[in-house]
Amino acid sequence: MDILKNPTTVKLLASQIIVACDNYIALKMPEKQFRELITHYASQHGKKLFSKDGLNPTVAIRIGKKRAELVKVMLSGFQTRLYD
Repeated sequence: MDILKNPTTVKLLASQIIVACDNYIALKMPEKQFRELITHYASQHGKKLFSKDGLNPTVAIRIGKKRAELVKVMLSGFQTRLYD
């Protein structure tokens, strides 16, 4: 299971989230590992993952509605930093 921890573009981030979601749904990745990966993306790559209205529209469109809901569930209770 090869998933990049530090994708360089928004499109690459979206593709890595797709791979992670599919592996989680297929029970190939434990929930703890999946949650850690999504929170890592949120904390380290927040500008790529989020926009002012929630998920970045490019990410949301590319990953689809069901995966976006899964990402939102995994990020429940997560708070981003205001300043870098």
